[in-house]
Amino acid sequence: MTPTVLAESRKPTIFRGEPGPDPIKWLKEYQKVSLYNRWDDTMQLANVYFFLDGTARKWYENNEDNFTSWTLLENGLKAAFGDTQTYVRRTKDRLKSRAQQPGECIQSYIQDVLELCKQAEPNMPEEDKVSHLMKGVAEDLFQALLARDVQTSADFTRWCLYIEEMKQKRLRSCKFERLPNVVPIAPNDEVTDLMSLIRQVVREEMQHVFSQPLNIKKPELQSIEAIIKDEVDRSLATITSQPITSNQQFFSSAQRPTLKTPRRPTTYAARSPIIVPPPQYEAQRKTDL
Repeated sequence: MTPTVLAESRKPTIFRGEPGPDPIKWLKEYQKVSLYNRWDDTMQLANVYFFLDGTARKWYENNEDNFTSWTLLENGLKAAFGDTQTYVRRTKDRLKSRAQQPGECIQSYIQDVLELCKQAEPNMPEEDKVSHLMKGVAEDLFQALLARDVQTSADFTRWCLYIEEMKQKRLRSCKFERLPNVVPIAPNDEVTDLMSLIRQVVREEMQHVFSQPLNIKKPELQSIEAIIKDEVDRSLATITSQPITSNQQFFSSAQRPTLKTPRRPTTYAARSPIIVPPPQYEAQRKTDL
């Protein structure tokens, strides 16, 4: 006897009765889960309490005695929380403002827009679906799709996937221009940070610039020296070429200090040596003896 393997039961999402979520959409999900789990109407009515929360659970508890069948509960849930006009109006507002976000893949954008189209108008024409898809798609894809024949949402999806595939195959161009005679950086998988790459390039460029000798042209220096010399000569010529008036000559002579002839050092004749005569002694007298 072969043992019977029981499939794992599925669980629907929780319905809270808050503004925004569509109760009709939740009921469809609940019925799909019930079909997978093989729940009949009695099992659906018995299990629905465990998937209600917040306002929806309070509503169920207040009206539990009236729900004698699944059909009564389904109709009561639609009447209490299923304001179809309000839900459709909110869905249309979201559809009008839906645009592809930066970094969002094209497939996610397409499926979200198609879901909003179905909720806003289940039988929406393909032309309107394409219009909603085109108005919010990224600018580069929009420009590429203008040259394509897009009649249905399937065409839109096919061309978008093709363009995205071609963009991934295209080589990325260098975003900066190198100086001449500079060795390019070899591809390195470890260099993923843009700031690190910029620092590396700047170091190489600065090293290349400062490694070259400073070539100053000598003729330029000579021309500068000649210009300075010429200007000095012109200034001196302007000063010396002015005539001197009599008053200027008088004041210049009056203010000019008189120069005295320096005194010559006095020379003295060589002094002759003084001769001292020898002392003379008087002869002794006889009386002195």
